[in-house]
Amino acid sequence: MFAIALGMSPVEKITVATSASIFIIAFTWVSIKGDLRKLANELIEDNENNQDN
Repeated sequence: MFAIALGMSPVEKITVATSASIFIIAFTWVSIKGDLRKLANELIEDNENNQDN
């Protein structure tokens, strides 16, 4: 959208779209990875607590 508004060439539009897509995918992956690590740590802690009882 910004590429069209700025009057960029087709190659520049593709570059902007690719960069934006990579950023969004990377950000999403890091967020999911962090959430999974948090869940795993909670499960490990819960499992350790159950073994102590």
